[in-house]
Amino acid sequence: MTVTSFSLRRRMLLGSVVAIVIATILAGIGIDAISGLAIRALELSEIEDEMRLLLGSIEVNASNQLTIDEGPQDPRFELPNGGLYWQVGRGGNVELRSQSLWDQGLPWLQATAAKGGGKVNDLVGPNGSQLLAVERSIVISTASGDQTVNALIALDNAQLSPVKWRFFYAMAPSLAVLMAALLGAVIAFLRYGFRPLDKLSVELLSLRSRPARKISGRYPDEIQPLIDNLNALIASREAQLIEARSRAGDLAHGLKTPLAVLEATARSLADGGQVTAANAIRDEVWRMDAQVKRTLAEARASLAAAQLSGRVDTHAVLSKLVSTMHKLSRDKDMRFGLEAPQGVVIAMDESDFTNIAGNLLDNARKWGNSQARVRLTAETASPVIVLSIEDDGPGLPPDAEKSFIERGKRLDESVRGTGFGLAIAKDIIEAYGGELHIARSGLGGLGVEVHLPKRLIVTDAGDDAAAGEGRPSA
Repeated sequence: MTVTSFSLRRRMLLGSVVAIVIATILAGIGIDAISGLAIRALELSEIEDEMRLLLGSIEVNASNQLTIDEGPQDPRFELPNGGLYWQVGRGGNVELRSQSLWDQGLPWLQATAAKGGGKVNDLVGPNGSQLLAVERSIVISTASGDQTVNALIALDNAQLSPVKWRFFYAMAPSLAVLMAALLGAVIAFLRYGFRPLDKLSVELLSLRSRPARKISGRYPDEIQPLIDNLNALIASREAQLIEARSRAGDLAHGLKTPLAVLEATARSLADGGQVTAANAIRDEVWRMDAQVKRTLAEARASLAAAQLSGRVDTHAVLSKLVSTMHKLSRDKDMRFGLEAPQGVVIAMDESDFTNIAGNLLDNARKWGNSQARVRLTAETASPVIVLSIEDDGPGLPPDAEKSFIERGKRLDESVRGTGFGLAIAKDIIEAYGGELHIARSGLGGLGVEVHLPKRLIVTDAGDDAAAGEGRPSA
């Protein structure tokens, strides 16, 4: 099953980028259209200037012929198909034209006969070119009467394209800078807008890594109701945990008296000569007591793990346990080595960590022949804290790992104990989100590794931890 990442920040950023890109493209299209109109207006103004020069130089001579005293001077009028054309005529006929038209004529735009009247339009010119044309009419008084003379100047639209593209190329960097600025503004806005959610994420993580009892700080009005509800939920859960822990304690105290009565009964039976019955009762009392202890330890560990209210100096606790195991194993002359960095403090109930390490060390003491080794590592690159305990005992039979930590099941009844030590340790480890691994150790016996999540670390000594590794102590 594939899990698709769902990020509100990423979705908003993607949507903003798409919107900005589309808006920039539309702005470019709009600027292109506006620049086209502006350039067209400029060219019309240029044509109008040329038109005034042309109209001012038109005359009718004595032979009733049109003459041009001095026409427009733009060099494009002198080149065949030069892109700029003029013609002058009367009654729909072309009588004079620029050299750029050569022997061709342009269609008239049917200008009005009123003085100064005219028309602007697009038309087809030489070689099928598209022209922007302006036509004007003037009335010239002659001996034979007033005559209307039409003048037309046309510009090839191809002359406008380079100007239009130059304008667009000049605007493109500005559009790119604008788009980059908008994207930067969106990113800054998202960072600022999501800052309260980032803060909330940190506060929620702190509930797991330190004894925080509520989410502190002031949040935006849209988020504050959620924070208030979360704090109310946390307070309610805290009260439930306290009540559950109290009930677990009441259960322990409630069972102590019946178990004590049963043990006293077993002693009475043994004193009366009923040894077999007494031993049977005593064994069941021990088993019940161990089961109660395991259940209570598991419940207490679950509550402590949910609160993470404790602080454990791992080096100090392990040193005390190793010292205790030395005293308990004097008859075997067993040696214990300890390799643990100083300064690694984890968020656990101290009795839970002591239960884990103590049960595993006691198991190594019972089964080891002459030596055991304890090692704690909290490397930066590793996602877990590893507590490793090894001995040089007989180790595990093949396929015995599961049965070794099953409820109440033991591999060898010759060693004193209830068989619940490893099971209790495993329950506590799992309550804190860890794992218990069993294999053959480098010393030849049993090797047990406890993997606890690194989020439990309150203070990681870093360089001190690295320096502390590899320095065994007894």
